[in-house]
Amino acid sequence: MTSLKFQLEDPFDDGVTEKAFPLLQNFLQPNSSLGLKTTARKILELLPDHEDQSMEVRNFGDLCIELAEQIPYHHSSQMKLVKLMEEMGKFSQLGSVYSSEVSPRRAQVFQIGSDIDDFQKGKAGRYIRYQLLGERMRDCLVGPDPDDPSQYVNYHAFAAHLWEHRIFSTDPTWAIWAQRDALEGRVDVEDDEQDAYVLAAAQWILWYGQSFFKQVMYPGDVTPNDLRGWSPGPLYDGKAALNLHRWHFWRDSYREIACSVDEGYSAECKNVSARVVEIMDSLERIMMF
Repeated sequence: MTSLKFQLEDPFDDGVTEKAFPLLQNFLQPNSSLGLKTTARKILELLPDHEDQSMEVRNFGDLCIELAEQIPYHHSSQMKLVKLMEEMGKFSQLGSVYSSEVSPRRAQVFQIGSDIDDFQKGKAGRYIRYQLLGERMRDCLVGPDPDDPSQYVNYHAFAAHLWEHRIFSTDPTWAIWAQRDALEGRVDVEDDEQDAYVLAAAQWILWYGQSFFKQVMYPGDVTPNDLRGWSPGPLYDGKAALNLHRWHFWRDSYREIACSVDEGYSAECKNVSARVVEIMDSLERIMMF
């Protein structure tokens, strides 16, 4: 794997991410001698304890997103970054226990540490980590930048790895959106952006494919709100659902791209689409009994 060069568009001035950046820059290199647990400990020492809603935590999440967008989707450091975040998410700087005794809008927070006794005395609740990161990820979910479409692809690779590692509570909606944007509608964009939509959607099959297909087999309790979010694009003739019919439509669409003689798709896009078809066929063949 090649070494990585990172740069920050707008350097943070909170004193925490300023110190975390060189640590991450070192750790994310393929030949780095800085270990996972050591890096996690050093960064956690910079973050305020029991303050998972702090500006420092928010900025750290923004830093991770900005770096992830600069890591090529096929580079192992995408996985290194998410494994680091998984390790850090075990600690109180990045998570809280929320009581279910009050409405979500007025959720009372039982911080890990001094207030955990209240939670353990029988109060219902759940531990949520990286809440601010989840919010920021949603804010950043926009289309490709015409000046650098690769960032959009790398961002979706990062998101797919986060989903696969269950960094926070997730469902298949983002994966569905990515397929819909790339395959269920024709967008009037330049060739580079068209590639970016397809490559971004492919990340969810490459890195999240088995988990995604499990939800095709059993999507769980699907609410009317879920179905509204899963509405199909104009090229898909099925209903708003996550099922084999839609899975087959996506697979066949990737196959068309892989076999296309249309110069609108790059060789990279066709190659990745062919890989995705192979994965999707294999998952269905192996996992369906």
